[in-house]
Amino acid sequence: MPFPASCGRVCPRFCETDCRRNVVDEPVGIMHLKRYVADIDLESPAPYVPATKPATGKSVGIVGGGPAGLTAAYYLARAGHAVTVYEAYPQLGGMLRYAIPEYRLSKDVLDREIATITALCAEVKCNTKLGVDVTLDELKAKHDAVVIAVGAAASQMIGVTGEDLPGNYGGLEFLAKYAGGQGPAIGRRVAVVGGGNTAIDCARTAVRLGADEVTIVYRRSKSEMPAHPEEIEGAEEEGVKFRFLANPVSCGCESSGHMAKLTCIEMALANPMPPGAGARSRCPVRSF
Repeated sequence: MPFPASCGRVCPRFCETDCRRNVVDEPVGIMHLKRYVADIDLESPAPYVPATKPATGKSVGIVGGGPAGLTAAYYLARAGHAVTVYEAYPQLGGMLRYAIPEYRLSKDVLDREIATITALCAEVKCNTKLGVDVTLDELKAKHDAVVIAVGAAASQMIGVTGEDLPGNYGGLEFLAKYAGGQGPAIGRRVAVVGGGNTAIDCARTAVRLGADEVTIVYRRSKSEMPAHPEEIEGAEEEGVKFRFLANPVSCGCESSGHMAKLTCIEMALANPMPPGAGARSRCPVRSF
């Protein structure tokens, strides 16, 4: 685990739900244990330096400087291989840097953990995108092996009319712009569609950007939200509003062409439909 301090801050710790210790009293707090021990090490006069085996003479190119690519670099470098990391973004870290806000994961902590890994590497090349700045054939000619670890990060849009209007952002796009210091530009009132941790991160980030009102629109009820309960409570404490049992059907604009209206349909919880059953009728559309 080359990211114990970072993981100890942001891991959703699903394993604790199924921890066998639950049959006795309570689960092992693995997330907090990792953070506690990792922080002690990072603050010590002589932080841990991974041991490496003798050089093998083999070279490995790793495409992607996110958690997967850096973990591959960590173990391959420790095995004695000369590792070069190619990253499309200006800095390493992937979604740890560009999707998780500063209030949840300090970039100073992340940078220090990444530094432990890059110290083992032969070279790191940021702002180098596969297929644009370098080709796979070039990497295969240069290295004995190539690891593709570009990830699968992509914002999931809702697929309604007007979602491409100025002022609409995908969740990961919004967080990446904020992490990269590019804004993003928002108005006085912000609506965030979704109920997962990314939606909560976007809402709490919008609060930090100075929005007067932030509302999370979620198609189910609070009890079905997949976001971590602690994050939901944090959003509530910061003044984020919640509109449950509502789902967007269209986005509208003002005369300038900028996003200004979100039309939703009211939802209702129901038992899952059996395979082959017809679609249920929907409630009347209303906007807010």
